[in-house]
Amino acid sequence: MSQAIQKSVGTVAKPAERFYFPELDLLRFFAFFAVFIHHWIRFYNEPGVLGVVGNAGAFGVDLFFTLSGYLITRLLLRERDETGDINLKNFYVRRTLRIWPLYYFSIALAFLLSQLPASLTSAPPFVANIFGSPMPAIGYFFMATFVYNFNFYGTLLTNPPPFMGQLWSLSVEEQFYLFWPWFARYVPRRRVVVVPILMIAVACVVRATLKFDMQRLMWEYTFVRIDPIAVGILIALLPALKLGRGLRLLLFLAGIASWGFAAGYCGIPIETVEYSTLKISLGFPAIALGSGAFLLATLGTKSLNPRSSLVRSLVYLGKISYGLYMYNTIATNTAHLLQFRGALRLPVLGSWSLWTESVLAILISFGLNVALAAASYRWLEAPFLRLKERFARVPSRAV
Repeated sequence: MSQAIQKSVGTVAKPAERFYFPELDLLRFFAFFAVFIHHWIRFYNEPGVLGVVGNAGAFGVDLFFTLSGYLITRLLLRERDETGDINLKNFYVRRTLRIWPLYYFSIALAFLLSQLPASLTSAPPFVANIFGSPMPAIGYFFMATFVYNFNFYGTLLTNPPPFMGQLWSLSVEEQFYLFWPWFARYVPRRRVVVVPILMIAVACVVRATLKFDMQRLMWEYTFVRIDPIAVGILIALLPALKLGRGLRLLLFLAGIASWGFAAGYCGIPIETVEYSTLKISLGFPAIALGSGAFLLATLGTKSLNPRSSLVRSLVYLGKISYGLYMYNTIATNTAHLLQFRGALRLPVLGSWSLWTESVLAILISFGLNVALAAASYRWLEAPFLRLKERFARVPSRAV
């Protein structure tokens, strides 16, 4: 009898290993923190090396793109390998449950905050609502349909709610999700590599031939920004790599050098219509390669100590990085409002007062950003993430 029970127990299938890379949560937080630094340094308009660091922080968005390209590709190919197919319906349901709740909540929040009276939300040098003026209805329509990054309504919209500016990157990602699963499902595994190579080629050609408003379209236009995603796809198609610490360090330094080159020499992100086709043609590929270098340097890291409170904290911040990114500007502008209304003024410090105000504003901004993202994750995102698990064919990170 006991032998029969043991034999029966022995045939029970082991639970599928979860598709989760905790080290990439650290990289997600690094991507967000780069954007956070970019917003603050750019506000103070710092010159020199600090200005280059501030510009390079904008490339945290590209790192998010690379992570998306890598993780979505790995997940789709693993599903195809394990089940023999990719369930497109389930994929789109999962993406909808992950992206849409917070996305549309942000649009609604932007609308509500834009209605607040300037008496509550203004302070020099902010002479109007710090959260922006109401948009024309067409602006909300293009945001709601994930084509905001094409700026079709640019001539109609002169002062959008400022913390909605980051939604252009969600448009790029949703457009990527729209087509990539079909290639992953139907293109033979040995030939799928052609697709990201073509994506890179298209981005290079478009950047070299664009002749219109660089600030609005060069930075946000989908066909300009797809090479970081393509780099992530290419890394996902590589065989498993075992990299030593020395090589990881070199890759990390290469990522810093690539981003520094794009920000310092090439002048990206572009702020004016004056631009150099050569620098654009060199700078954007450098950003994509740097993002890929950061990903390769991080993948498979085994030195993380899960018992370390610092590691656990950073992994958690990476886990809520979607909310951190979405609420970043509202937290930053709230801190600016407090600063310029004098709430952070400490006159007893004399000449140190302005410096101290700025540090306090940054700390308050970060703390508020984390609080908003944590609350959003727990009460807005988590219920949808638990529902999302019902449509998972490959188990992923637990909520």
